Amino acid sequence: MALPRYAVVTPVRDEALHFARTARSMIAQTHRPQRWIVVDDGSTDGTRQIAERFAAEHDWIRVIGTGPRDRRARGAPIVRAFEAGRRALDERPGFIAKMDGDLFVPAHYYEWVASTFERVSDAGIVGGRILTWDGQSWVPDIKGAHTVGGGLKAYRTDCLDQIGGLRESMGWDGIDEYGARARGWGVYPLTELAVLHYGLRGQKQPWRRARWEEGVATHYMGYLWRWALARAGFRALRERPRIIGGLVLWLGFAWSRLTRRPLVDDELARSALRAEQRARFAGLLHGRATLGPAPSPHGGPAFWAGGAGPDEDRP
Repeated sequence: MALPRYAVVTPVRDEALHFARTARSMIAQTHRPQRWIVVDDGSTDGTRQIAERFAAEHDWIRVIGTGPRDRRARGAPIVRAFEAGRRALDERPGFIAKMDGDLFVPAHYYEWVASTFERVSDAGIVGGRILTWDGQSWVPDIKGAHTVGGGLKAYRTDCLDQIGGLRESMGWDGIDEYGARARGWGVYPLTELAVLHYGLRGQKQPWRRARWEEGVATHYMGYLWRWALARAGFRALRERPRIIGGLVLWLGFAWSRLTRRPLVDDELARSALRAEQRARFAGLLHGRATLGPAPSPHGGPAFWAGGAGPDEDRP
């Protein structure tokens, strides 16, 4: 089976501690990208020089820059760097992946992602399960099991075009999925495909700014107020600093709502988000399970790799 060609774009800023590990794992891929664009977003720790050394040895790796930036931020700068990488591609790939610069991806990672796009016709967004280090063990990222983490998302190019690309805001990695589902595309988290994430989400920002921006983002995405409150409460109990972190997140949402800040321009994505939140509230009230990951046909690439096709019985 011929696997689709693809490209990877990696926005980086001050990832010198981990980037070489990421690069070596990319070089080891059994199905390599036609192009890997590393977009340096104003690093000051030598990240770009490390990336350029790998690019000098491998002609499918290219390093570009976006220029200096005053402070670290999430959301808009990351998306702008990703879009700069997209524009630098010299041909249209079958799918394009946005990948962070502090990950370790197993050698078969993109082979399995590519096989999902090849075999599952409605697959619009695909990605593995991200594990983070909690100080004692590798544990699943706090993101929901039904979603693909923003650190490593692959988009069928047609799907990415239909949703209008990624939004330059915190929350871009939720808006994309709701926009895709609303247009008939499937989102497939591959639960059998683990990736190691060495950086912690938001660790390079002051925690107050990170939580505030997340609260602003929940409003921008179109969250129902009661779901935003539940999310803030959950985060207050699960993440440090306890209580106050969730409170700051809620205040960011409440301030945005009271000041009538704009909502994302994709009405279909907003409607899909709110419909899901209403359904999940109803499920919780009636004791039903919340959303799980979308099932891959016949078990997904963990079974396909053994020879079973989508129309064959699973072992």
